Amino acid sequence: MKAMIVFLVCLFQDTVTLLFAQNLTIEVRDIEKAEGHLYVAIYNSEEAFMKKPIATFRVDVKDKILSIPCRGLPVGTYAVSLFQDENGNGSLDTGAYGIPTEKYGFSNDAEGVMGPPSYDKCSFIFSADTTLVIHLR
Repeated sequence: MKAMIVFLVCLFQDTVTLLFAQNLTIEVRDIEKAEGHLYVAIYNSEEAFMKKPIATFRVDVKDKILSIPCRGLPVGTYAVSLFQDENGNGSLDTGAYGIPTEKYGFSNDAEGVMGPPSYDKCSFIFSADTTLVIHLR
């Protein structure tokens, strides 16, 4: 009987999570060259930000505006980082002083000083189907 109750509780939790899952669409604008790949990372905490994403995507860049669907994302607070890998090496290239030489962006179009912006600047509350617009820079 105890096992049955535990099973039902677990089943109920998964069902509730699915019921409250929403769709996030990430729209990327200001793509200068329709080439290479766009790497996208989604984070759900300050501790994980820029270290351990909960989801990652690699999208072919075939147009100057991209729309990336993220279906079934649970309600919560998130931050998104992305970059366009124009030369196909799988990483964000940097030049002098660590300044990126490839295009990048963050949710809320947040900007950092001498590095990436903070999680607080990038984070947004996700509670309903949303389109998040990020401009590459």
